[in-house]
Amino acid sequence: MENTFEPPIEIIIAAFGGVRKFAREIGRDPAAVCRWRKTGSVPSAMQRKVLELAWEKGVSITAHEMIFGRKLA
Repeated sequence: MENTFEPPIEIIIAAFGGVRKFAREIGRDPAAVCRWRKTGSVPSAMQRKVLELAWEKGVSITAHEMIFGRKLA
């Protein structure tokens, strides 16, 4: 049986309420976030900033999810 995972970027976009809201929170253009979607992950240079912001805002994202995503049931 194949394991299916939700990509990290999709978890983060959903947790922040959408591409535009997430982009605004991290000070990036929505087009940049859309490019990240193509790879499925947040660039390593941005991961710490995104995690700190999420924790500051009470957004439930773990470091593990930021790197590996989340296993779908």
